Parts: sequence; C-alpha cells; structure tokens
Amino acid sequence: MTDISPHGRTASSQDCVIEAGWALVERDGRQQLERDVSIVVRGDTIAEIRKGRVRGWESRVDAGDCLVLPGFISGHTHTAVSSPARGLIEGGRFMDRPVEMAMKLDDEQLDALTAYNIAEIMKSGCTTFVEMSASLRHAQSFVRVASAWGVRAYVSVIAPNMDRLYKLWYRENDQMLFDSVPETLQEIEAARRFGLALNETDGDLLRGQMAIHAADTQTPETLKAAQKAAEELGNGVHIHLAQRLREVEVCERLWGMRPVAWLESLGFFEQPVIAAHLYKMDMVLDPPILKRHGVNYVHCACMASLLHQASQPFPEALAGGLNISLGIDQISNDYLENIKIATLNGQLRTTLLEQYSEAKMQRPRIADAVRAATVGGADMLRRKDLGRLAPGAKADLCAVDVTTPLGGVGALPPEPLHHLLYSSGRNVRHVMTNGRFQVLGGKLAVADEGRVVAEGGKVSERIWKLLESENWFDAPPPANSRG
Repeated sequence: MTDISPHGRTASSQDCVIEAGWALVERDGRQQLERDVSIVVRGDTIAEIRKGRVRGWESRVDAGDCLVLPGFISGHTHTAVSSPARGLIEGGRFMDRPVEMAMKLDDEQLDALTAYNIAEIMKSGCTTFVEMSASLRHAQSFVRVASAWGVRAYVSVIAPNMDRLYKLWYRENDQMLFDSVPETLQEIEAARRFGLALNETDGDLLRGQMAIHAADTQTPETLKAAQKAAEELGNGVHIHLAQRLREVEVCERLWGMRPVAWLESLGFFEQPVIAAHLYKMDMVLDPPILKRHGVNYVHCACMASLLHQASQPFPEALAGGLNISLGIDQISNDYLENIKIATLNGQLRTTLLEQYSEAKMQRPRIADAVRAATVGGADMLRRKDLGRLAPGAKADLCAVDVTTPLGGVGALPPEPLHHLLYSSGRNVRHVMTNGRFQVLGGKLAVADEGRVVAEGGKVSERIWKLLESENWFDAPPPANSRG
C-alpha cells in the first residue's frame, strides 16, 4: 500500500482510495453526509463508496480531516480576464479598460494569464468550468491550458467579443446595434466552427458551447443565428440575462418587452439556456417564465456582492423552483468564497426584503449553496455523472480541511457543511478531475505552481503599467458603476 503525498506521485490517473473523515454522498437521488467513508476510484470513475476502510493494494489518500465533496461546477467564468482587474474596480471603476488590455496580449502572455486564473479556480475546488471566453483567441488559450491540465470545461466565445463589446454595450444610439449585425454574425459563425472542432477533438473533458453577451447587444437576427449554432453544438447557449437596468430599458424601448419576455417571444428558450445574473428581472413575472422553459440560473455571488451588494435573486430563484448553479464570473476566483457569500447575502436579502416583496423568497442555507455548486451545475449541463459522489459518477471531487484553525476547531466537526462558512480556497487540500489529481496537499499537481504564479503575475504587472501610462489610476472613479 502506497500513500500519495505532495512529494509522491501526483498528476497521473491511477486507481486509488480516498479515505474521508466526512463525505457528501448521493444516495437515492439525495445528498447526505456520511462519516468515515472510503471512496474507491478506478480510472475516471467512482467505483464504490463504503463505510470505513477497504482492503486492497490501491494507493491511499488521507482525507481524514476533510469533508470530501463533489467537484464544484462554475456555471459562469470569463477566466483570463479575472485577476488583472482585481482590486482595481472596487473604488467604483469599471473593468472595461483592464479587460481591453488583456485582449491585446500575445499568445504566450495570454496563456500565462489563463494558467494563473485556471490554477486559482481549480485550487478552490472547481473541477468543471462553463467558460464564456472574451474572444476566440482567449478561448483557444483556455483550451491549450485546460488540455494540458486535464480540466473539464464547456467552452464558448462571447458575441460580440470584448474587443467590440463595451462600445456597443454603452452605445450612443441604437443604430450602432443594427450596424453591428454583420460583424456579430461573423463572430457567431467563427464560434460555431470553433465549438464543432472542439467537440470532434475532445468530446469528454472539453466541449464546445454557444454564447452571446446579453439581450441589449443582440437583434432577432443574431439571436436566431446563435440559437441555430447552439442546436448544432448540442450543449445549450450561455447568456447574461437581465443583468443591468440599461438592458431592461433597451429591450423595452426597442421591442416593447423586458428581456426575459422578449427572449421568450422569439422562442429563444426552446433550447437549454444558461442565464447568468438576473439582477434586474421582474421578480414576480419572470421566474415562472424561466421555470416553464427550464432555464438555468447562474448566481455569481462575489460579483454580485462587489457591484450590486446583495442584489442577485438567489432567494427568489429558490422559491420559484429554478435550477440554480453558482459561478465564479470575474475578480474572485475562490469558489468557497462564492458558496459562503451566496449563503450569507441570500440570507441578508431575505431578511431585508421578504416583508416588502411581492415575490416569493426562500431563505438560503449552506446546503442550498452547496447543492447549486454541485448537483445544480451538473443538471444544468444535463450530466448525471457530474456533481455527485456516487458509484458510476465521474471521479470529480474536492477535499476541504474542516479541522484547522480559522475554519475548523482542531477536530473533525459534527456538522461539517457549516464550517464551509468559515473556509476559503486555502482550506482545499485535494482536487481530482476525471480520476486525475490536479491539486494534492493544497499544491498544484499538474504544473510548477511557483512558475505559474510568477508568469501570471508578470502579465498582470504589464497591464497595470499600461494603465499607469494612461493615468488610469489618477482619474477619479465614477460616482456609480455602469448600470
């Protein structure tokens, strides 16, 4: 019997037994906590989950001080543009200029930035990315890193891409939108070809998906093209929806309806839809529409906390019976922080608004956020083999130390899910995707972590220097973030 340690065998796929202090196991379709269990991994699959130790010659992973969970699924990421804007927009600045600079990086710089951000997200327990890349080049960079590291991802390219997006999003007149249609159609076609090629190259870990920015940067013609491409790719369509007051105003001005109702009128929800944010949906009228069509809601808790306080409608989505996933989005790449903030901000929103709101609300619990992070994301992707610790499921999992100081109390606790409210990504000890360890003992196992950090940091420094040369830091931040 061999113990796997941070100094031993790490990255290769191999049969092993993970010996967990606690595990969140699926039994008869329900998640339940079980203490002192062995999770037997053979190849890319969970073969068995049994109480106590199991005999055998497989390598052993000691997770006796951990809560082992299904690998987290981030339902919404813009991976490469996360870290350079961190700490720069909290004073009220918008993230457009740092993102625009990230669009101009060469391939080597872009890969370094992508690798840094994937590493962060992965080290916080995430095993599946639903990636809306900022451009085709960003998507290609994501695939290069993800392929090397064994990352599971659904990869799409936002249309319009972020080279054009901000001018179109905050346009001076609506004729700019109608004039943009030919170029947006070209981008949709390029994204379609990219997705088809990805499906043919790697149909298991990496799959192509269609994405569009939001209702206020589309026309019926571009929506129809995106829908047709999504049907061909077969993995749904990814969209920001009702994310700004401006989006609502544009749709009402141009089409006479709010964004959710307008998309329904065009038949857009006849396909699987992944909808991020929903900040500004009608909390009474829109949830039944989304529920009727099986639209999946992605709650990006850290971004909501940064830009809109507790405004994302997690309690309303719970009460409305929507399928909910959690997403990283941008800025904070710590998935455990997103689980924590989703729970706490959702409870705050319920406390503040429930007695005044016409919409039904359900006070979130930590179990609701964890379910959204696992089963909710898997159901969104129509993958019964993900988001679950169960025999026959993919061996995607993470182990969170719930005993050490600041998160734990020095001993294995009786209610380990509650300790996630005191944890962060630094408490994640092991991460496995498809039977391959990517994080072991808290360290990146698929690449030299020191090199990934150093090279990613150099690219962020480059972006900051360019911002300094434009006196970006000297300009007073706007009174309000862009609405």
